[in-house]
Amino acid sequence: MTTKRCWSLKDIPDLTGKTAIVTGGNTGLGFKTTLELARNGASVVLACRNSEKGGMAIKRLRQSIPKAELSVITLDLTCDQSIEDFAKQFSHKHSQLDILVNNAAVVNLAQRQTTSEGLEMHMATNHLGHFALTGRLLPTLLSADHARVVTVTSGGYKYGTIDFDDFNWQRRPYHRVKAYGDSKLANLLFSYQLQRYLDSIGANTMSVSAHPGLTGTERQQTTGVGGALSRSLASSVDNGCRSQLLAATAPDIKPQGFYGPRYGIWGSPALHKASPKYVNAALAQQLWDFSEDITGVRFPTDGPA
Repeated sequence: MTTKRCWSLKDIPDLTGKTAIVTGGNTGLGFKTTLELARNGASVVLACRNSEKGGMAIKRLRQSIPKAELSVITLDLTCDQSIEDFAKQFSHKHSQLDILVNNAAVVNLAQRQTTSEGLEMHMATNHLGHFALTGRLLPTLLSADHARVVTVTSGGYKYGTIDFDDFNWQRRPYHRVKAYGDSKLANLLFSYQLQRYLDSIGANTMSVSAHPGLTGTERQQTTGVGGALSRSLASSVDNGCRSQLLAATAPDIKPQGFYGPRYGIWGSPALHKASPKYVNAALAQQLWDFSEDITGVRFPTDGPA
């Protein structure tokens, strides 16, 4: 557990001088995460698909924090060129990146959807896009002192499997909860393997993961009785964002730490242990290699300058 049992947003330290990126920073958990990072002095880049919506989000944010340092760079996590262009634009404006919050996600899509390259949409957006983005931003992360990468997963990772022979759900009957679970398991495996990689090159950058529990946005595309029940039990976005904000800012965070609500779907954020039934080093390495091959983004083997 963290040293403070009931960590709250008031415990976020002064972030003046730090630069952060929040994917999906214009809505939901991403918006609240952006708000709190900016409130505590960070300069935050909202990475979102629609620049107009990003601009509207900044106007809303400035209603609470008039002098906040905020900007938008468009990003489509399903498009290799968009990811590359985003990283180039960011590195042109910023010499270092202190906090990367891999937050954006699609959730429980009712019908199987694919990208233009035939990749299943949950996995393409939630995992592969963030894998490639982190790789593209690596030089700016390594330029910062003790940067942090927070990858947002979900307790739904236990519904997932990494089927390398049917990665895009072409043969299996599509199941939206399991497809989403696949991507959230991939998020968790990536976060663990990223720390192993950072250790191997002697970087002081830290990789951690977080999940929000059950929030008003976690099952936003679930319908029917189960969806109604989930929404009735869901915590507010203000509570849901605490785990990723703790992971991004608290001083006593552990490398490879997995943070979520203390009681699974609700409660103050705490350190958890991922189930070894789903998460192991061999699978994480296999997924890493597989992801490099699919995205074409390869993490260099040499350490920081």
